[in-house]
Amino acid sequence: MKKETPNGNAAKDSSRYIHIGIFSAIAVILYYFWTVPYRAALSYREQLQLFQTTSTYFEELTARPGGPATYLGEFFTQFFNNFWIGAAVMTGLLISVMLISYLICNRFAPSAPKSTNLALSIIPLISLMLFLGNPDVTLTFVVALSISLAGSYLFTSIKAKPTTTVLSYSMMIAGTTLLYWLAGAVTIIFTFLITAYAFKANHKSIANKIIFATVSLICLAANVYIRSLFLPYPLSYQLIGIGYTMMPDRLDVWQIIVEALCVFVPILAALFAKLPKKITIPALISVEILAAIILYPKSYDKATYRLIDYDYMVRANDWEGILRYSDEHDPDLPLSVSATNLAAGMTGQLDCRAFDYYQHGTEGLIPPFAKETLSSWTTGEIFFQLGMVNSAQRFYFEGMEAIPNYNKSGRAVKRLAETAIIRGEYSLAKKYLSMLQNTIFYKKWAQRNLDLIKNPDNVKNHPLYGTLSRRMIDEQYLFSESELDKTLGQLFLKDSGNNLAKQYLILYPLLQRDLNKFAQYMGVIAEVQPKYNPLLAQQALAFISMKNGQPIPTNIVPPMVEQSLRNFAQAWTSKNPSLIEPHRRSLFYYLLSEE
Repeated sequence: MKKETPNGNAAKDSSRYIHIGIFSAIAVILYYFWTVPYRAALSYREQLQLFQTTSTYFEELTARPGGPATYLGEFFTQFFNNFWIGAAVMTGLLISVMLISYLICNRFAPSAPKSTNLALSIIPLISLMLFLGNPDVTLTFVVALSISLAGSYLFTSIKAKPTTTVLSYSMMIAGTTLLYWLAGAVTIIFTFLITAYAFKANHKSIANKIIFATVSLICLAANVYIRSLFLPYPLSYQLIGIGYTMMPDRLDVWQIIVEALCVFVPILAALFAKLPKKITIPALISVEILAAIILYPKSYDKATYRLIDYDYMVRANDWEGILRYSDEHDPDLPLSVSATNLAAGMTGQLDCRAFDYYQHGTEGLIPPFAKETLSSWTTGEIFFQLGMVNSAQRFYFEGMEAIPNYNKSGRAVKRLAETAIIRGEYSLAKKYLSMLQNTIFYKKWAQRNLDLIKNPDNVKNHPLYGTLSRRMIDEQYLFSESELDKTLGQLFLKDSGNNLAKQYLILYPLLQRDLNKFAQYMGVIAEVQPKYNPLLAQQALAFISMKNGQPIPTNIVPPMVEQSLRNFAQAWTSKNPSLIEPHRRSLFYYLLSEE
């Protein structure tokens, strides 16, 4: 027996420490990725499910192919409620995919340098990260992928001897059946990997290898077919993977790429090991980094993730954060504009700063109903903060019903419980709160509110529920979405302390470019609050006076506003774009332009 030299042992130990260091460095990068630039993506995934800790929920999910992976995926996803913990969970799962890929590469190419196999194992990780750029990809896919890869590694650990042929077939049939139940459609990775590993064996004939491959594919197909006889899902759902994405009937090309690379990379490791000239690690890593840089912008679409960022901050009621984000990124879509307007209103700045940002008409103030989750919830939050509790309830409920895979939502159920409490519908509130009691992160909040509604006086004295219940108006009537200003007026007249309703009321006619209606609404407000004279009112009054050829009332309009209007008038009449550009973000420009 050949003994290893002390230098050989030292080199081996050094290599092991380097590999551990590389895994650790990648883990740190991944953790930073999910805690800083993409923390909102974690919140987005968490809010589109409501994981229940009941036996019924467990049985319902685990009865279908890939059900255990779905159950585990949703279990882990609930921790995204706290992005520090959620990022650690996401990082751990992603590192597990890379680690198992590395171990499989070592099985396929035991004689190859471990550093080469480690570099190759980064490829599935990169492809998976790019696939996760689609925010509708669930953690179910990541868990299922890990399970399928782990099963493949366990199978390839069987000693390849002639006496193990029966064992190999038994393990293949049992493994395929078990994995298809555990992980679902990604079991195809297991089938292809064990087939590739069988073809790699030198002691088996080509005929035996072909037979093994054929039986493996037949076994997988049989599992799919037999399951389809008893499942309330189309066969296409099984082939795509039930629960892998929020879109159950849509196959993303990146899913195919990830699955293909998980099979191809170990084969590539075996091929590299046979090359007379070894592939250098720097060259391999350079190619991987270059591919990631090129594909990253296409996977992580900026516009999509900005909307997710806005939704995250609206959910957290981080109004100052929204304004800082809008100052940096310049919102231009109805959802982002409406979130910015809400934030400005909640901080008391809407009647001064509204036109610091691009305005999208009245749809950017209160977006109309759209059967889409994020838009509905943003509009629902606007209604909630205004005191239009009935409308808030409707929009949150409709937003939850619009979730493509028919999940319930922890975020929506929580808000629905609150709207029921505010409206005094305590039996309905108990229904929602009982659902939240079967969770980990919402349980304590649900119990506090169950204790609260035992005494209606507690609700009346609650700083949020009591205030909104007093502001709430009777909305048991049909109202036109184009005439929401009338409802805003009712909100203000019922409670003149409703500062958000007041700001929305004066901005609404300005966004319609209806100066007569604006003057009418300002007259109503002046009767209640004579000293209320915000910047938008000063600018509008100056504009109306100049338009009508009347002197600007200097007792109401300060000199700075008057000078600003005159500067704009000179620029506008010059028709010089370079002179007009500095005034583009102003009420004056908005009133005259048709953008």
